[in-house]
Amino acid sequence: MAGQPRKSRSRVEGTPQRHLEVETKLDLPADVPLPRLTNRKQLLAVGLPAVGPDFSYELDATYFDTAELDLLRSRLTLRRRTGGEDAGWHLKLPDTGRGRTEVTLPLGDEGHQRVPEPLADLVRGAARGRALVPVARLQNHRVVRHLLDDSGERRIEVADDTVTATPLQPGGGAVQTWRELEAEVVGGDADQLAATVAVLRSGGATPAAGPSKLGRALPLPPRESGLPRKSAGATLLFALDRQRDALLTVDRRLRESDRTAVVDGRRIQRRIRSVLKVFGPMFDPEVADAVRGGLRELGESLARCREVDVLRARLHSQLIEEPDEYARQAKLRLDAELDDRASRAWSRIVGFLDGEGYLATLRALDGLLDEPAVTRRAHRAAVTELPPLLDRSWEKLRSLADTALADPDHTPTVHETRKATKTLRYATEATVSALGDNAVVLAAGLEDIQEVLGEHRDSILAAELLVELARGQNTDGVAGFIFGRLHAVEQALAHGAIDDFADAWDSVEDGDLVAALAR
Repeated sequence: MAGQPRKSRSRVEGTPQRHLEVETKLDLPADVPLPRLTNRKQLLAVGLPAVGPDFSYELDATYFDTAELDLLRSRLTLRRRTGGEDAGWHLKLPDTGRGRTEVTLPLGDEGHQRVPEPLADLVRGAARGRALVPVARLQNHRVVRHLLDDSGERRIEVADDTVTATPLQPGGGAVQTWRELEAEVVGGDADQLAATVAVLRSGGATPAAGPSKLGRALPLPPRESGLPRKSAGATLLFALDRQRDALLTVDRRLRESDRTAVVDGRRIQRRIRSVLKVFGPMFDPEVADAVRGGLRELGESLARCREVDVLRARLHSQLIEEPDEYARQAKLRLDAELDDRASRAWSRIVGFLDGEGYLATLRALDGLLDEPAVTRRAHRAAVTELPPLLDRSWEKLRSLADTALADPDHTPTVHETRKATKTLRYATEATVSALGDNAVVLAAGLEDIQEVLGEHRDSILAAELLVELARGQNTDGVAGFIFGRLHAVEQALAHGAIDDFADAWDSVEDGDLVAALAR
């Protein structure tokens, strides 16, 4: 039966559109009728008194992934679907807890075997640079019913699917057939969705066997590290696996020109590098060094962009305090310089993400985690093996801190102390699942040190920029005067940050927190 559009989605040719899917998937045996959806107390209580007419569709979807199923492993699905009212290309992103975002493009003239460039670009990192190929065909007879409110508006959609899944890659498995229900919010709310799911479950539906149809068609084997559950290696691999997932999310955000992802990307790559550095004896050095080196380059690319944003916000806030007739010219000169730096920094990020070196780093990280490149020491208990390595990094940090406090005007040493603090903090946080509260307390103390030294670093960078601007040929006397005033402010802030560093350092050192980890 021809139907109305399932969902109202604005589409522009060639421009990916986004739609948040909030739905629950359920299984229902083929011989069990769909529960009655009218005159149900649970539905009436949430304002769903009626059900619209049935609409039937024949859907035919080809799913694309790498031969290694990298997208599926990253909880992404990419398909080209015909039939129904939302035929097109659909990229489903991982569930964030609020629902799954679906990125869509209409069917074009790209043919059946080529993924449109905007979607291929978006998942290049998740695909690790590998080719996207058809991996499965899912044919689906769908019957749709809409639950309506008092005014006849659609609020919840119930799709009754009979799915036939055919793997398309060698060794992909046998053809499967199953029945699945999808209850989705199309204009309603969470309470209405929950009531609908409750009614469906009362009629025999059960939670779906998998989070996606493709995941059911091509089940992934569980990852087995071969390490004891409470071993040092298992603890570290668990932490690294979570950061890999976070890195791929940042990768996708950066490819969408989301500049807010820069800060997250810097933090995530540094967390991975910190674990591999502090706990180096646990890993194959060749593999670990390859990952660290590639991620260091990513961090350097992101750092330039982050510095521009920090300097702009920092100096703009200070210019507010200056007389407007003086500050205006200084702000124009400052923004011209920072706009140029921002453009060059972002171009470097874009180029880096598509470079083979970065994509090879992602593949190396997969290799380290999926076929753990660990040493024998990683098989031993986390509570005995991890504290000594933290202690070794702590002693290096202590030496740097002592030198920095003895000569705080030697900026390079203060900078190295900040980096060492960050490394030890992130490595400590990776051990919390095994070492417990003592690791939490130590990490919190290190975070305090990191923050005050970060303030010092930002002051130094701002002061250096102000000197450069004041000396520039395009800076007039008025702007130069203002830059000089701001430079004095930054010098004072840098000195204050050193005083805060001394206090924060004393609180951590006196607490003997590293020694507590071994007890």
